[in-house]
Amino acid sequence: MTSLQAVVFDLGGTLVDWPDWDSDAGRRWGLSYDYLVACYPERSWPSQADYVQAMREAEKYHWQQVEAQQTSSTPAALLTAGFRRLDLSVSAEELLDALDGYARAVDGWAIVFPDAVSTLQQIRQRDLRIGLLSNTWWAAEWHNADLVVHGLAPLLDEIVYTSDLPHSKPHPSVFLEVTARLQVEPSRCVMVGDRMFDDIGGALGVGMRAVWRETKYPWPRPEQIVPSAKISALAELLPLLDGWL
Repeated sequence: MTSLQAVVFDLGGTLVDWPDWDSDAGRRWGLSYDYLVACYPERSWPSQADYVQAMREAEKYHWQQVEAQQTSSTPAALLTAGFRRLDLSVSAEELLDALDGYARAVDGWAIVFPDAVSTLQQIRQRDLRIGLLSNTWWAAEWHNADLVVHGLAPLLDEIVYTSDLPHSKPHPSVFLEVTARLQVEPSRCVMVGDRMFDDIGGALGVGMRAVWRETKYPWPRPEQIVPSAKISALAELLPLLDGWL
């Protein structure tokens, strides 16, 4: 078996958690609305409830397209689709302020798993390169702010967000993108993620090894996808890596 040179991590559900992702959506989009209206009080806006519903529908549609076609989207494109549902034209400045309001809503929301930093530190001690590959429509700077706050940023050699790419996991191109940036052949790289289809299936499809982090979330678990290994906590990854090294 080819020896290991790099480890790539998924973000949400693997290194950090966003509690109450669905039930918190109203709060996030509500704060986006409040900030937008405060910036432009002279303009006639729809109700907060209508704004939240339109943006939430645009967000759900984005994830449906990720699942069905492995496409991606930028923050600006997603909010533009939401405004389109409201039959509302907005300026570039108004769009940016709506995005800024959402960014404020998610600032400090992520919770890092307790063994994430120590696990990455010990991986670096093994002279392995470390990458991050996340399916997201969020702007890179929103995620990067969390990485800095939680001490993860200096431990990552390369960071790839699908909001900057044409496709999302499990499309082969996104895995090949992160391995190329790491300057490592896929066969010398292992993917660690909590989603069997997106993370594990996608990684195996390009020749990477793949470690499934077991999760309480009801993500699909196709029987035909068999991970290289599975763990219930990040710290359990270290002896696996030592065996592959």
